[in-house]
Amino acid sequence: MTVPYIQCMFVYNTGSGDVQFTPTYPAIGKQPNDCLAATRHDSITSSGLKQSVLERIDDVMTLPFLYVPQSDLAAWKTMMTWLLAGNVFAYFPNALVDSWNDYTLDSMDWTPKWVAPYTFSFTLQCRLWVGTPVVSGS
Repeated sequence: MTVPYIQCMFVYNTGSGDVQFTPTYPAIGKQPNDCLAATRHDSITSSGLKQSVLERIDDVMTLPFLYVPQSDLAAWKTMMTWLLAGNVFAYFPNALVDSWNDYTLDSMDWTPKWVAPYTFSFTLQCRLWVGTPVVSGS
């Protein structure tokens, strides 16, 4: 069966080997490049000068999953339970291409919202993992 859209894939390792999860429908409306988020501390002096201390600039990615069939929710829940604990996952924007980045989840909750009968939606906020790759092959 040919799928008329590019399929994404998640890979995560719970300690007993890699788990691959390919959602039925990919993230829709994802920005073409990751966004940037600064961790910075600003202060204004009494003379009006601004002082900034930059800790880091991170690559962040938002994945809007607008059409999630109810049949996918069990697999999503298993993966989200692992990711919400702060663990690392690999995200393949195209499951057929051997190209990915490792991320952690910035989202602190996972609440699928009802869209239509048997269809839900949610958005994931992810941060590019900086460090030793954790997922096999990454």
